[in-house]
Amino acid sequence: MTWVPECALVTGATSGIGEAAALALVEAGVGTVIVVGRDARRAEGVCARIEELGSSGEIVLADLSEAAAADAIFAEIDRRGLLVDSLVNAAGLTTRTEILDIDLADYEALFAVNVRSPVLLFGRFAKRLRRAGAPGTVVDVLSNAMHGGAPDISVYSMTKAALGIHTRNAAYALQNDGIRVNGLAMGWTLTPGEDTVMRSTHGAGDGWETDYAGRRPLGRLMRSAEVARAIRFLATGESSPMTGSIVTFDQVATGITDLHPH
Repeated sequence: MTWVPECALVTGATSGIGEAAALALVEAGVGTVIVVGRDARRAEGVCARIEELGSSGEIVLADLSEAAAADAIFAEIDRRGLLVDSLVNAAGLTTRTEILDIDLADYEALFAVNVRSPVLLFGRFAKRLRRAGAPGTVVDVLSNAMHGGAPDISVYSMTKAALGIHTRNAAYALQNDGIRVNGLAMGWTLTPGEDTVMRSTHGAGDGWETDYAGRRPLGRLMRSAEVARAIRFLATGESSPMTGSIVTFDQVATGITDLHPH
């Protein structure tokens, strides 16, 4: 029988990829999903859907840009008597900041949410699971931009590259503890956050997905539910014994040649 986590913690679970991942884990049979996010109303909505699917939803509100967030999250989880055996780091900022004129506040915010937060959460998660002598999984949601990005996403790319290095080092540190750590380097995906950034930063209007992505192989961007299925695979025993892997999940192959196929 395939191993399925009993209790999964998903950051950024109030929308987009995090929300889709939380629901995909419920469909896999996870009994309790901890929804971590900032918006109480959205969190309640996601938990209602989790309950409808037959699992238990727990809300822990947190601002992952704060250095104390990881400690506060696990202190609350401990208070409720829960042992998390799967951690999905899906929260992330995609703020644009130009490489030749980097905005310091955006730079610090990107590293705080995209790197510091998942690294600190991992430490709290792993120590508790080790003490319990229980197996578990970690999935770090990365990006293909970790290999290099456009000038306006250079800092974002750096954060995902940094988290990717942590993913592999964390897997090595825990490879004898029954705790597997893998990353998902995803391609361009349509999420509410991406739609907001495209409209506010790039001036995109209605129908922008067709204008920007119409020539991609699928004729569209990827969807959160598609990414969520890959996260579910990495978070459950379906992917055992994989650890220390960074899986590319995209509709295009990059780095092969500078020429675009016909």
